[in-house]
Amino acid sequence: MLHTHKPYKADFLTDHCPGSYLLVAAFSALLVLLQFFQAELIFQRYLIMEGEFWRLWTGNLVHTNLWHLALNLGGFWLLVFIQRPAPPSRTLIAQILFISTCVGVGLWFFNQDLIWYAGFSGTLYGLFMLTGIHLLKQKDWVSAALILGGICGKTLWDWSQGGMALSASLIEAPVIYTAHVYGMLGGIMLSLPHFFRHLTNR
Repeated sequence: MLHTHKPYKADFLTDHCPGSYLLVAAFSALLVLLQFFQAELIFQRYLIMEGEFWRLWTGNLVHTNLWHLALNLGGFWLLVFIQRPAPPSRTLIAQILFISTCVGVGLWFFNQDLIWYAGFSGTLYGLFMLTGIHLLKQKDWVSAALILGGICGKTLWDWSQGGMALSASLIEAPVIYTAHVYGMLGGIMLSLPHFFRHLTNR
């Protein structure tokens, strides 16, 4: 039999369209640019109380120093290479907005002794959680276990060290591991509709 079309085979190029690369590159450039406006964007509890509500979200987009920024950008690009397939650009933007909201609101209500916060890691942990759950649904057990075990293990380690793990010396600030927890909870919440849809279609 003559086959006129090659069978589909998922690979890096088919799973990652140029649009997703453009978005990630643009977002990375945005994080670098926003670092110049750290004072105006960082999560500052007293300033939020005075009406600067945008800091609940923008605190996730600025960092304590360049090491902090580089670590989170590296994690973000690692996430892009892991995802199969990569989500559409609008979906990724919506995921970042929702998880960042979970982090900012979580810190506001449940960490009332926290005065300030900066960093994309809480949102990043949520994106990794969402990716790990997606890989579970694809039955990619090894990759899912590595991702989910990695972020949960790192969060437990930071908790056991009181936020003063090795990375704390690099970023020149304690690791706010509760932000990672709120981000992961946001990732779990985003995965619930797909989970229930999968159950109803069985």
